[in-house]
Amino acid sequence: MELTSLINKLKSKRELKDIDEKFIEIRINDYLTRNKVDLGNEKSKSYRLMFKSLRKQLREVYGVFRKVKEERSLGFYKDIFDEFKPKSIIDLGCGLESLRYATGYKLKYYCYDINKQEINKINEFFKKNRINGKAFVFNLADNNLDNLPKADLCLILKLLESLEAVKKGISKNLLNKVKSKVIIVSFSKVALGKKVKIRKSGRSWFRRVLRELGYDYKIVDSEEEIFFIISK
Repeated sequence: MELTSLINKLKSKRELKDIDEKFIEIRINDYLTRNKVDLGNEKSKSYRLMFKSLRKQLREVYGVFRKVKEERSLGFYKDIFDEFKPKSIIDLGCGLESLRYATGYKLKYYCYDINKQEINKINEFFKKNRINGKAFVFNLADNNLDNLPKADLCLILKLLESLEAVKKGISKNLLNKVKSKVIIVSFSKVALGKKVKIRKSGRSWFRRVLRELGYDYKIVDSEEEIFFIISK
């Protein structure tokens, strides 16, 4: 009961209201393994510190990145689909982008996110428009990555830095587990609604990961986003 109450309080922030409860529960339990907290006393210093820390982490991982404009030019998807001619696509951290690009291409779509409401909306959209696709609530930080399906092309757009905030080093493992020959990873060059420009858009840490994995890649640098087109 105390855990449920804490989850509900953390989700009371508007940008966090649709986040998967299991994801939050795991973050709470991770915190509790490292810190002694009386969950029954919300006025205690330990509880207040815990709440502040968890809210900050969830906002960094989910809320702030959702505020960054997600829509990108449909020309981006056309160029990618025309170049690689995939028959199937897996979109990790999909948001609602599939509602924009899926109607134009007769492909098999696998979409994953931790936002339950958005996943439901995508599935309704696929069904209504007779699109060959399925969306799933999936926690990339904690769920078994071996359960991800095989696809010709994998999209991981503006996601990895959020995951790294939860589990440092996860990017290397995720790229290794993805069952796609072509992976497109992007990073935002703008944060908090274009108010703050992010420096080091080249992401040297990510280049190092790709070198360690031995993957070839090329970079496409746009005004607000940098793309790594990776070949496994």
